[in-house]
Amino acid sequence: MKRVRPGDLCAVIDEDDVVYVAPLPDGPILVLDGVSALIWQAVRDPQIDDAVAHVAASTAQRSEDIAGHVEDFVDDLVRRGVLTYVDQG
Repeated sequence: MKRVRPGDLCAVIDEDDVVYVAPLPDGPILVLDGVSALIWQAVRDPQIDDAVAHVAASTAQRSEDIAGHVEDFVDDLVRRGVLTYVDQG
């Protein structure tokens, strides 16, 4: 999975198991909890090399069963402007 970072105009409040994130200035505010918050935190944590494996282990799922869902969720957050892919070139 590609590395990501918050979008340039993005506000984030990470409170325990809930993440509030919004593209600025117009929103909307997205409330991420449960698995969605876990995915956000995993892809944002520089200590986690494989976000899919981390989410799979945390949810007792197999990586191959959830990889597409995790990647689709991250792609959606990129489309919404709250994450952006990091150029690793």
